[in-house]
Amino acid sequence: MSAGNICNIRQNCGSTQYGTIRRHYNCTTITQKRIRVEFMKKWNLKFNQILVLSAFAAVIAFPRISFNGVLSGLKLWGEVILPGLFPAMILTSCILYLFPLKPGLSYLYVCVTGLLCGFPVGAFLCSKLHEANPGETLCERLMPFCNLSSPSFVINYILFSSLNEKISAFLVLLCIYLPALECIVITLVLHRTQMRTPLTLTAESNPPAFSQLLDDSIWSAVVSILKLGGYIIIFSCLSAYICLLPIKNIYITGILCGITEITNGIYLISRFPVPLFYQTILILAVNAFGGFSTVMQTAGITKRSSFGIKKYICGKLLLTVLTCLHCIVLL
Repeated sequence: MSAGNICNIRQNCGSTQYGTIRRHYNCTTITQKRIRVEFMKKWNLKFNQILVLSAFAAVIAFPRISFNGVLSGLKLWGEVILPGLFPAMILTSCILYLFPLKPGLSYLYVCVTGLLCGFPVGAFLCSKLHEANPGETLCERLMPFCNLSSPSFVINYILFSSLNEKISAFLVLLCIYLPALECIVITLVLHRTQMRTPLTLTAESNPPAFSQLLDDSIWSAVVSILKLGGYIIIFSCLSAYICLLPIKNIYITGILCGITEITNGIYLISRFPVPLFYQTILILAVNAFGGFSTVMQTAGITKRSSFGIKKYICGKLLLTVLTCLHCIVLL
């Protein structure tokens, strides 16, 4: 046998051994991933069971706290959310169907309307636009920055009720919306090629009759607004139970409530015996994040769009940090 044949045999044997090792490594990796996924599923199930049982025990043990939390949530939903957002949801859905926009203008419309109409119109519009265009990814990136409290909420609740007009309204609005606008502009610039991609604002080739369009828009708004009411009531109860905890430090209680639900959190932070400068930074930071109540509401509204909620939370944390930095510089 020649030397060349011997080398070929050795190479083939080496390749066979390498392939066997490679397949064994791939099988081991797949098995580890499956074990990890199964472990996470079991852990999530246990966590959800403990969470639900704890909530049930709290309602049974302290029914009065639960009752007051539900009333507080219903009041917030009925007096602020329903009259302020329900007409906006109906009209914005109709506008998306009746006024076809160019790709870049569609994203600008979603951002501007979300900032002006307030939470959760930004998430609602991002979801609607993405449902009609499943291939686009820009809505998911823009959603954390255009899903923010409305100027009406900022002026009436934060500026007048919480800060008692002790600080300039212009500076407060600037600290809230300038970081969001900066993030929106940077996101649009970084993904400007996607802004040129043609978008369809309705899945149908022919627009529906106006009566059908209005009926669909009302039904979509009703479902979304009822979901919001449910989440608001749940987190209002949770905020009430947090205040019941044996925590004597008012700062910890206020921040925990702010992380949970911003309305009660902002109220408690406004009662902190600290200088106005630090009080304002904390209030605007809580407003920028929105609390886990708004996170869950956004997840419920965008469920059909398969948006990643982790990306939304990361975007909100970035906006919170930028808001704090702007407060330090501008106030």
